[in-house]
Amino acid sequence: MTAGETPPPAASAPMPRRSRSGAVLVGPSIRARYLPGVLIGLPVVSLLLSPFAGAALQQWRRSRILDGHRGALEQMLQPAWAQLLIGALLLWLLFSVWAFVPLLLTRKVVLLNEDTGTLVLRRGLRTADRATVSEVIYAVGEAERGSLALIGIRGDGAEERQWMIAEIGWDQASFDGLRVLQAAAGLVPAPPRDELVNEARRARREQNNRELAARLGMPWQDRYAHDEAAFQTEFDRIRRVLGRKEPAREGDPRP
Repeated sequence: MTAGETPPPAASAPMPRRSRSGAVLVGPSIRARYLPGVLIGLPVVSLLLSPFAGAALQQWRRSRILDGHRGALEQMLQPAWAQLLIGALLLWLLFSVWAFVPLLLTRKVVLLNEDTGTLVLRRGLRTADRATVSEVIYAVGEAERGSLALIGIRGDGAEERQWMIAEIGWDQASFDGLRVLQAAAGLVPAPPRDELVNEARRARREQNNRELAARLGMPWQDRYAHDEAAFQTEFDRIRRVLGRKEPAREGDPRP
C-alpha cells in the first residue's frame, strides 16, 4: 500500500476486549492494566528492596535457630543470596496483592451488549448505572494514555448524566471499545488509536519545531509540518548562517 492510500476496512476494524458473556468492554480490563505493572514494575521494586526483606528473613532464621529449630527451611535460608531472592519474591507477592485490590475496587468500565443494545456502568464490583444505546448522545475520548472517555446519557424527559471512564487510551483494545460504542450509538467512530497517537506526537513535534524556528527568526513553511527532514536541513543551515559559517540568502535572518 503506497503512502496516502486509505487502508482497507479490515485493517481499521475495531477489535475490543469482551467479557465472558460476550459484552464489549469500553475501557481497559483489570488484566490489561494489572499485568504490565506486576510483571515489569513490581519485580524491579522488589529487587531494589530485597536487602530489607533479606535482613528480616535473616533475623527470623536466627530466632528460629535459637529456639532449636534446624529444619529444611532454616537450611535453605542459610546463604545470603537465598535470603535476598526469597525476600524479593515475598515482596513481589505482597506488592502484587496490594496493587490488585485497589485496582479491582476502583476501576470503571462500561459493558456494551450489542445484541440487546444495553449499557452497564461497572464501578468496582458493583453496577453503578444502566442505559441503552439509544440514550447515548455523545461518546468521546482521547487516544493517549492517561486520558478519559466521556459518555453522555439522556433518556426520555430525563436530565443528562455523564459517565467517565479512566484510561480509555490505555491500549488499542480499550480504545476500540469506545469506537464500537460510537458506531452502535449512530455516532461517527473515531479513527484507530494508532493513527490518533501518531498524529498527536507529530503535532507535538511540529509545535516544538515551530518554537525552535521562531527563536532563530526562521520563516516557517507548511511543508515542515509533515517533512521533518526538510525542517532539520533548513534549521541547520540557518544556524550556520547565524554563526557566520555560511552566507545568508534572501529572507534569511541576519546574525
